[in-house]
Formats: sequence, structure tokens, C-alpha cells
Amino acid sequence: MPGESLETQRLFRVRYEGQEGRGGMKLVLKLASESSFQVSTTDSIGRPLWSLQASDGETLLIDHRGRQFCAGEDVRLPDPVLEAMPWPSLPRVLLGFLPTMPQTIARSSAEEIEYQSLDGRRWTARLDSGRPLSWVLWEGERPVLWWSRQGAGGMLSHRQGIQIRWREVVSEPLRGPLVDLQVPSGYQPADCDASHLP
Repeated sequence: MPGESLETQRLFRVRYEGQEGRGGMKLVLKLASESSFQVSTTDSIGRPLWSLQASDGETLLIDHRGRQFCAGEDVRLPDPVLEAMPWPSLPRVLLGFLPTMPQTIARSSAEEIEYQSLDGRRWTARLDSGRPLSWVLWEGERPVLWWSRQGAGGMLSHRQGIQIRWREVVSEPLRGPLVDLQVPSGYQPADCDASHLP
């Protein structure tokens, strides 16, 4: 991820459409480094939904609606759209980069790349001046997840008919180091499974 993306804070407007219905939220990304960031989300009238802090492999997830939290290394994103993607990929996806770095490149040109990530999954991407215009995560010969750049944001689709769209609204420098998230009083520990989050 280019250095100019780091040490920034950004506001995104996010829309979700799927089998369970549709909805929207605001998402704030504070990105200190590739491995250290915070995400906070609120609904359309400003009520907190969930917050996340990732730093050097450790994750703290706070579910404000459920008044629960978990901390650890094995926190899963909401199923099924992002279940295959670890939390550290989230800033890369939001900012329009490949979600994982190539481990083994099968083929590459100025316009396209096909590669395997460290976990052995196959990805393909179309490029423009080195940046992705779109990418696909494959399972055998079937696409599972695909992303495309859309203006100041993107769209992520799952083969089950689920779509998440986002648009960056504001970007500014991060002023000072990240302040650790604090679990509010009265919140209970829970399993590190974020599949129920909006």
C-alpha cells in the first residue's frame, strides 16, 4: 500500500444489499500502518454499530448493539461476503488495492495479473497503471467474490447475490498516534465471530 495512504483517516458511506434486505452505514477508517488501524461504524442517525482495532496481529472487536466484545487473532468478518478475507485486508479493499499480496504469480502483464496468495487461493485482477480496476477471488473455476472500482469507492459482490458498495466522502491526515479503543462498561466478552454484524 503506498505511503500516502498511511497515517490518514477517512469517512466512507456504505450500502449493503442482500438476501436479508438492504441498509446503510457510515464507516471511519483510521490507518496508522498496514498492520495498525481502527474502524468504527454508525447507522444513518449516528448510533454506534461496531468498532474494530487491529494491531500487529491482535484484534479487538466491539459490538455496540449486542454490548459485547472479543479480543484475539481469529476474528471473522460478516458472512458470507467477506468470510474468506482476514481483517487486515479491510483497509486495502476500501482503498482500492489488491486485498492480499501475490505469493506466486501465474501470469502477469501491464493489464492483468493472476496469482496465488500465501494461503493458496487464486486471484485475478485487471490493472490500470499498476492499480486494480477489478479483481476476482476464485474457488476452482467459479468466482466467489469480485470487486470493481467505482469512482471514489468500490463495489464488492458475492456469488450468492450480495453486494456492498462504498464511497469515500472525506480524507485527511491522521493527527497523532491511534488511541486504543476502550470497551465500554457493562459489555460482556463473546466468541470472536463477527458473522452477525451489519
